[in-house]
Amino acid sequence: MTGGMESGSSGVTVIGILGGIGSGKSLAAEILLQMGAEVFSADEVGHRALDDPLVMEQLVARWGDGILATDGHPDRQAIAAQVFQGPDADSELAFLEQLTHPRIGRELEVFIQLVQQRHDLHLAVIDAALLLEAGWDTACDELLFVEVDGETRWKRCQKRGWSREQWEAREASQRSLDDKRGRASLVVDNNSDESALRSCLHEIFGDKGRLDS
Repeated sequence: MTGGMESGSSGVTVIGILGGIGSGKSLAAEILLQMGAEVFSADEVGHRALDDPLVMEQLVARWGDGILATDGHPDRQAIAAQVFQGPDADSELAFLEQLTHPRIGRELEVFIQLVQQRHDLHLAVIDAALLLEAGWDTACDELLFVEVDGETRWKRCQKRGWSREQWEAREASQRSLDDKRGRASLVVDNNSDESALRSCLHEIFGDKGRLDS
């Protein structure tokens, strides 16, 4: 664990979370939420974007009804197969992102505006797998890198039902770990368990993650 925490001039420090796939970025965000932070989850907003009828229409037009689940909603696993596997994966991923990223970006902008108006809040967190790739790091005061060795991350992804090829394909679609770590001003180790991660985050952020009483 490295780095210390200084509150931004507005009173709210915005933290962007970086790390490899399976590093526990969302777990770190959840712990910070429990400590009193407000959290923006790009994944949750992305889920809602996929359910937008206009987005669904374009997805089906490009990939067919096979990307829909039996309930008529987008099947995320089927979509993942389109954008992370196959010879045209890069272009398919770009197609998906040009549909979802503007929607996520707009909601993120609203989130930042709202937290900056909060006088009872010390910490806001952006949990976004493509934080750097989408340019959303420009909204952050600090970047926190969740460090985990490759085999540990792979074992965690196995529990999600992924093959090693699926994990590696998703990893290859993102910035390198060296780049992410090099951009971070804070680093926390998550090679152990949730209790250890929680302890490290409390050590870094102290009371700054809690709301004033």
